[in-house]
Amino acid sequence: MVAPRLALKNLTKEYDLKGNKIKAVNSVSLELPPGKITALVGDSGCGKTTLLRILAGLLEPDEGEIHTIPDGVRAGVVFQDSRLLPWKTVEENLLLSLKRTQYPPLDKTKRDERVDEALGLVQLNEWKNSYPRELSGGMAQRISLARALCQKKGFLLMDEPFSALDALSREKLQFELKAIQQKMGNTVLFITHDISEAIFLADKVCVMKLGQITGVVQSNGKNHDEISHQIHKLLGFRKI
Repeated sequence: MVAPRLALKNLTKEYDLKGNKIKAVNSVSLELPPGKITALVGDSGCGKTTLLRILAGLLEPDEGEIHTIPDGVRAGVVFQDSRLLPWKTVEENLLLSLKRTQYPPLDKTKRDERVDEALGLVQLNEWKNSYPRELSGGMAQRISLARALCQKKGFLLMDEPFSALDALSREKLQFELKAIQQKMGNTVLFITHDISEAIFLADKVCVMKLGQITGVVQSNGKNHDEISHQIHKLLGFRKI
């Protein structure tokens, strides 16, 4: 699979709040490098999730353009909670996502192969006949990631997917995501409020404030402290 490229130009999304126009996303231009992880960090309410929902096709922007190369490539989405249907097994949840999103439709053999491959990537093949209630929080999020991967859409949009997990589960999933991304070559936008998580995962970290991208920090072999200092500065943190 050739890693897709995604570029945003002057994206804007407004909401009406008691008669006042609020720009949740304000003229955002951004390019996601193909086959890389781009992290987006910022305070709660700065517009990160609104931007992701626009890219996922869940919201329409008021202004701006979204370009993908190849044209028309869509994204798999991983949310903060797993959003698995509790009355369906792991396998049935993944198969349902393929039936609803895959066009042209795949035959049963191809669908089963996709599901087995995706569950193998997150090391949960043996749990495919289990129900969501039988999974830990970390396992449920790995299944959610598998659901996005089995669609083979090239893009992964991830909205703070590990934030509700305990520290050890979160760290384990960070390592697993990085290994999977390096193996599969997906183009990833990863939203987080955890600066250390962004530095560990991403090749490029974008800082968002009040609906705008205020700065971009490239890893480029820099050490953790150097990148962290640049991000904190862009976020407006003061030295104590």
